[in-house]
Amino acid sequence: MLLSLVFGVAVLLKMIAANPYIDNQPQPQVVRSQINTANLPNSYDFYYDASDGSSRTERGAILNSGTNDAALDVQGAVRWYDKKGQLYEMTYKAGKRGYRTIIKKVS
Repeated sequence: MLLSLVFGVAVLLKMIAANPYIDNQPQPQVVRSQINTANLPNSYDFYYDASDGSSRTERGAILNSGTNDAALDVQGAVRWYDKKGQLYEMTYKAGKRGYRTIIKKVS
C-alpha cells in the first residue's frame, strides 16, 4: 500500500512538471505553484497556475489508514481556456466509488 502510494505521488509530480506542446503554440509556463508532501504517506495537496490562465488543484488523503479498509481519496479541479477563449472547469473525485468528473463551462 505504501509503495503504491509513493509511486502514485511520484507519477503525479511528474505529470505536474509535464507541459504538452499542442498546435505549435508556445508552451505555457507555471507562474505560481505549491506542493505539500509533509504528511506523506497520509496526505498531499498541490496547485499550480499557468501563464495561459489554466490551473489545477488537488488534494489526496488516505481514509481508514492502518486498516484493511484503507483507501486513497482524491479530489481536485482543472481550469482551462479553449481556442475561442471560453473558460472550462473539470472537478473530479476518485475513491472507493470510482472516478467521477463534472465538466462545466464557466464563462
